[in-house]
Amino acid sequence: MKSLNRIKLLNINLSIFFLLLVLVPTASSKIKTQFVPSLSISGEYTDNYLKTENNKDDEYYTLYGADFSFGILDKKGNLFFNYSPEYKDHNELNQYDFWRHDFGIDGLYQAGKNTSLTFSESYVRDLNQSVRNNSFNKHDTNSTFLGVVHQFGQRDSFGINYTYSFDMYDEANLDEYKRHKPSAFFGYWFSPKWGVDTNLSYSSTKYEIPSNDPETWSGDLRLLHTISKHLDVYAKYAHSSTKQASGDYDVYHPSIGFDWSPTDDSGILLGIGVLFQDRDISSDYDKERFFLDLDMYKTFDFTRKSRLSITGKSGYSDIDPEAASLGFNIYGEAGFLYTYQLLKKLSSNIRGAYRLNEYYELGVVDRTDNTLDLGAGLVWSPLKWLSIDLSYSFRDFDTDGQGSQDYQENIGMLTFRFTPSQPVRFDDTNPRKSLENQVFTPR
Repeated sequence: MKSLNRIKLLNINLSIFFLLLVLVPTASSKIKTQFVPSLSISGEYTDNYLKTENNKDDEYYTLYGADFSFGILDKKGNLFFNYSPEYKDHNELNQYDFWRHDFGIDGLYQAGKNTSLTFSESYVRDLNQSVRNNSFNKHDTNSTFLGVVHQFGQRDSFGINYTYSFDMYDEANLDEYKRHKPSAFFGYWFSPKWGVDTNLSYSSTKYEIPSNDPETWSGDLRLLHTISKHLDVYAKYAHSSTKQASGDYDVYHPSIGFDWSPTDDSGILLGIGVLFQDRDISSDYDKERFFLDLDMYKTFDFTRKSRLSITGKSGYSDIDPEAASLGFNIYGEAGFLYTYQLLKKLSSNIRGAYRLNEYYELGVVDRTDNTLDLGAGLVWSPLKWLSIDLSYSFRDFDTDGQGSQDYQENIGMLTFRFTPSQPVRFDDTNPRKSLENQVFTPR
C-alpha cells in the first residue's frame, strides 16, 4: 500500500511539474532555459557513527552523488527542477548502505502587476537516525506549498497559503504523520508611522499509529510604529489553541520588540515576552516562562575577501516535523558562517550553530535537547569544473529524554565535485536556506 502511495505521489509531482512547464513559458515568448549537472565523490570518517555515549563505533564511508538542475526563466515566471541522487557505501556497517533521493520543484508566476503565485515541492527518500530514540529508519518526507500574495500598497499586502506535508516510514513508527496547514496573512499601514499585521493558520495532523492527532488554530496581531526607514518597533499578541486526545491546551504569548530590515532579504526581529501554557486537564500543569522571539538573517561584507553571515530563529509548534510523536515543541537556534578568501582559488570557512529543543506532552514526554555544532573547512578550485572541499565538524548533543542519549562526534570529510566548465547558473533564490543547511545540518 505504501509503495502505491509513493507511486501516486510521484505521478502527482510529475504532473504538476509538466503543467508548470507548459504554463510558465506561455506567459511570454522570451524564454531562457538552464541546465546544470554536477557529480561528486566524498570520503567521510566519523568516530561515533551510531551516536552513542559509550562503546563508540568509528566508520568510514564513501558518498557518490549527482545533481541535475533544470530551470525555465520568463519575464512573468520561472520554474526550477532539481534531482539529487546519492549512494552511501559503508566500509564495515554495510547494513546502512543506501540510495538517497532528493527531488524538488520551485515555481513563481507573476499573475498581475501586484499579484504573484508560488509553488514548491520537496520530496526526500532517506535513511537516518530518529530524534526520538536514535534508531535507523527508512522513510519518505514531503512538503508541498502553494501561495498567493497580493501587494496593494507600498507596505500593504495580503496572501493565502496551503502546505501539505508527511513523514512516511517503511516500518511502523510513532513519528509517521500527514499534515494539512492552510494559512493567511494581512498587513496594512493606515498612516506613514503606524501599521498592523496579522497571521492566521489552521493545522490538522493525523498519525499512522493512533495518537493525539492534534488540531491547532493559531493567530497573532502586531501593532507597528516606524522609527526610521528600516526600523520598526512593535507590540504583539499571539494565541494558539490545540485540541487532542491527551488533553487540550492554549498558548498565550504577549511580547514587545523591534524589527530592523536594512534590505528586502535580511534583517533582525527581536521580541521579549512571556509564554503561558494553559492545560485544560488541570491548572497544576499550567506553565509560564520568559520567551525570546527571534528571527534574524544578515550578511556582513567586511572586505572583498571576508564575509560573515548570521541566522537564527525561535518559535513553538504543536509538533516538531523531525520528531512528531514528541508533541508540543519550543525551539531556538542560532548560527554563523565566516568565509575568507585566502588565495585566488582557495577559500576557508568557520561555522558554528547552537540549537535548543524543548518537548512537552502531558503524560507522554518532557525532555530538553541541546546541540552544539562547530566546524571549519577549505575549498580549493584548481579548475573551472573542479572543486575540492576538506572539512571538519564537531557535534556535542545533550538530552534528558528517555530512549536517547548524550554523545559527541568528530567528522572529517573530503569531497571532489565536478561541474561542467562555465555552466549557466541561476541565482540562489533562497540564500538564507542555503546558509541554514550549511550551519545546522553539516555532514
